[in-house]
Amino acid sequence: MSNPELIKSSGWFFVAGAFAFITILTGSDPIAIPGSVVSTILLAVGMSHLRKGFDESIGAIGRNMLLLGSAGPALWVIGLAFMASMGETAVRQGLWVLLFAGPAFSLLGLTLFGLTALRSKPMPRLNWLPFFAGFWYPVTFTLFAIYDISQKGVFPDQYLPELVLMVVIQFAALCVLGFVLIDDSSKELATA
Repeated sequence: MSNPELIKSSGWFFVAGAFAFITILTGSDPIAIPGSVVSTILLAVGMSHLRKGFDESIGAIGRNMLLLGSAGPALWVIGLAFMASMGETAVRQGLWVLLFAGPAFSLLGLTLFGLTALRSKPMPRLNWLPFFAGFWYPVTFTLFAIYDISQKGVFPDQYLPELVLMVVIQFAALCVLGFVLIDDSSKELATA
């Protein structure tokens, strides 16, 4: 695949990952947990394609940040193995929250890549968008996980509207990033 084709496919993976990600809001573990897994995988593949597509223009640090995002599924599996090794104690300690850590790992890589994109400017426009599209869920997940673990697994119902808002913002930002990547690369393919 050419670089514009890789970037275009990464855009589609981000959009699909956003739709899998939004299942977290269903309130149903049989839907939300697989949605978290699928989202993590789709986002990782999208970042892998983005890394290859922008290879020349993002520098070593940008490539490494996207590699970190691509490693999201592996990091998530390590967290799940840790949780499984603890058995029932993990649930009582609030570590069930690790079931939803996958997208946070991947999106952290996108956020850090976004910081490097501000300097390297690999996109024709909106170079701040990868940071904006990656930022929301890792921050929200981290705060929620700290609260959950410190409260021994008690869900913070009083913060539910804020949690829902952050997930919706994350969904919308990923969709916008995906469509911008698709649009920009389609223009580049048309002129090539």
